[in-house]
Amino acid sequence: MLCKSECNLSAANIAIMGSGLMGRLLALSLKRLGARVKLYDQSDQKGRGSAARAAAGLLTPLSESLVADKSIIAMGVKSLRLWPEILAQLQGYTFFQQQGSLVIAHQQDRAQLAHFEQHLTRHYSENDYQKLTRQQLAVLEPSLAKRFSCALFLPEEGQIGNRKLMSALTKQLIIEQVDWQLSAKITQVAPYYFVVNGEKKQADLVIDCRGTGAINSLEGLRAVRGELFQLFAPEVTLTRPVRLMHPRYQLYIAPKPKKHFVVGATEIEAHDNSEMTVRSALELLSAAYSVDSAFAEARILEQVSACRPALMNNHPAIFKQQGLIQINGLYRHGFLIAPVVLAKALQAVKQSFERVNHNNDEFSYLIKEVYHNA
Repeated sequence: MLCKSECNLSAANIAIMGSGLMGRLLALSLKRLGARVKLYDQSDQKGRGSAARAAAGLLTPLSESLVADKSIIAMGVKSLRLWPEILAQLQGYTFFQQQGSLVIAHQQDRAQLAHFEQHLTRHYSENDYQKLTRQQLAVLEPSLAKRFSCALFLPEEGQIGNRKLMSALTKQLIIEQVDWQLSAKITQVAPYYFVVNGEKKQADLVIDCRGTGAINSLEGLRAVRGELFQLFAPEVTLTRPVRLMHPRYQLYIAPKPKKHFVVGATEIEAHDNSEMTVRSALELLSAAYSVDSAFAEARILEQVSACRPALMNNHPAIFKQQGLIQINGLYRHGFLIAPVVLAKALQAVKQSFERVNHNNDEFSYLIKEVYHNA
């Protein structure tokens, strides 16, 4: 939810470092709450180089449940209900789909699919997933039924157009006249002040949303490299997100409007934004072809490599102290959990100005109190 005027922050001078997904959502929300917001980023309005731009926008919490902590899954389920409310407050089209997702496996990897099914049976309701026969799969995705005899269908899952959303947020920031300073080199962030382009500036509250840009400022923060392809595939008929189980990785295919597809899987522990290796490219494209041979004629529009910010436990956190809030560690779950993290970040901001107590809801653990000695 992008907050409206249910509380008054009109006296607050708030500086936000970083205009990725969280920075933009926070800037709009706090401006609507009456704060005097200034948003700083070293990049441009398109967010080139940000983790938000190099993503698939998957909203698939149960699909992540084998490799993600249950708290992440809970945030993802909650966020799926919150995204439509956020999007309704943006002037400009963005792509949101909640028609379910599919999990498949080739015959030699069926044990991986069976293991995932057992996991779902143990931890989730029978209404949360369905095991499909080839005939049932053909109704949803006819092209998959040609190669796969069964699948798991997760009916509540979906996806969002990450780049369309970033564009819509850009337009909204301009419409609502948020003070947005681009090409801003941020070299220091501290309680009540920051240094940008060599100049020290002050604020009532500094909010650091720089992702991997905060590695030198936040202990335990690291970068995890992700890789994906943007493809144009007019012959491919897939309409909903698909995951291919594999002993080493899970390939995802995210269909976007106008026959565009995002294909990705890789996760590499490295702070490296360089081009994709031949090995990674071959693995990703070969796996996509193994799902649907129509990918053979796809056009490669873009190869994307970017680093995602991760804390030691791969959980997000909001570090709060007087004059400074640091939001980081969204890892590869940025779009999946952003609405819940936004809500908790706004709560932390209100606590900073109104001296309110913590709301002990199920996600209160996101906020970490830090006691700063000036």
